[in-house]
Amino acid sequence: MATLSPFLDALRPPAFHRTWNKREPANSVAKRAADLPNMTALPIRALMPDLPQTIWSEDALLGPTNLDEVRRQAQIKAEALDWSKIEPGRTVNLLANPHGLQLCGEAYVTMLEVIAEHVTKTRGAKVRLRIAESMGHIENPDWVRIYRLEERFGDVEECPQMGAGTKVETKLGDMFVTKKLFDAPYFIHTHVTEMREGYLHRMLDRLMKPFGMAYARLESRSAYHFGFGPRTGQIVSRCIFESDFVQQRYVGTMVLDTTSEGVVSVEADNDLKALDRRLAAGIMRNYAMAMKILGEIKDCVVVFDDHGCGVYCYAGGIAFDNMLCADIDFMDLDNLSLLAAERHDSAEPGLTMGKNNAIKAIVINYMAGGVPQPFLWDNYPIHVVGDTVNRWMLNDPSNYHFSRSKAPVWSTLDEAVEAACSDGGTRNVIVFDRTPGAFRVSRELGEHLMSRAPQVRERVESEFLPKWLRQRGLTQ
Repeated sequence: MATLSPFLDALRPPAFHRTWNKREPANSVAKRAADLPNMTALPIRALMPDLPQTIWSEDALLGPTNLDEVRRQAQIKAEALDWSKIEPGRTVNLLANPHGLQLCGEAYVTMLEVIAEHVTKTRGAKVRLRIAESMGHIENPDWVRIYRLEERFGDVEECPQMGAGTKVETKLGDMFVTKKLFDAPYFIHTHVTEMREGYLHRMLDRLMKPFGMAYARLESRSAYHFGFGPRTGQIVSRCIFESDFVQQRYVGTMVLDTTSEGVVSVEADNDLKALDRRLAAGIMRNYAMAMKILGEIKDCVVVFDDHGCGVYCYAGGIAFDNMLCADIDFMDLDNLSLLAAERHDSAEPGLTMGKNNAIKAIVINYMAGGVPQPFLWDNYPIHVVGDTVNRWMLNDPSNYHFSRSKAPVWSTLDEAVEAACSDGGTRNVIVFDRTPGAFRVSRELGEHLMSRAPQVRERVESEFLPKWLRQRGLTQ
């Protein structure tokens, strides 16, 4: 009797979008990595069969794509929240995040619509959509145009972190937030759950992270980054959120709770700390298997084929930073998990996050700029596909040191991958192309990961997850 294949060859990566600076990656990328020979998609559900079912997925192969249930749940949560803090007729800033738009698309916009409609109707408020753009925002897709946000919301503005700042007094001293995000009497915080930068927030006050990153001006965002260490990464976020300035304006939070496949529920609360505690265990449970299976890769070539900036390129619903740090357990709070890679120190195995020796080379088919990443260009052989993408990389102000990688430029993706595999002595390929719900891998690597899945799943369930929950005072 034939055994059903775990692979999902029909699953495609999302199309490229036009960027904010009017680049058209789809016109410059001749071939997607999904179309390389011998590539397949390994579903996260094949690795973790008890993954919660979605109420919305980007691809019909993973779950429902209609927005009815998202809208229904968002409406129920909106009706349950206490909006009485908002005085009738006053202005409210509805804060959105590019990661929500990129990972959850129309589902995220639908949640924003429900909030805006409800607050306008019940409080007579003027709701303004403010997008908390990252420091590399010119490389982001043009979300306002893609999702017709001006047509749907009216008053919309993208607020990059290099804009004007507002000083906020905190327990750590003066911090700065992006002025245009907080220039109204009230604001509403929105978010999506996922495991980006888990090595940084370590699932401690995860939902507060934007207050030290997305909502903070550049100098305070930098203070957040330099808080790397045992348990200090979130201290900037917590102090900004708990400041009088923020608390006087904060109304509530609504969140899309996600897995690698899409949205599993809409959650909300006026108490951000309570909401964070309520969702933390599920986030760790839903993403643990995807994170830990990457540690089973012994050698491979990585292909970037996504709108993300290197460490923020996605595969299987998680960002590349998880693979970069896959050789240690950064979720274990007994582990200092210092970022040796960014300091260019020699990493102590199991303790510090340094170079992942399983990565033999990186091929850039397409990736965005805007985030400094010398720890990639200095630690791994780099190959670039095409003169246009190479020019974008060389002209990225955040990565002026990319040129010292001396990356060869190949005419085709096939040539670049073949050269990277030959030089690295491996035939294993993993692609970060933001395919939802699955890792895009060469078939042999997919078969290896499937063979390792039972042992990894057993360790997640009996060792990793119980320890992580116990350390944070959470229950199963």
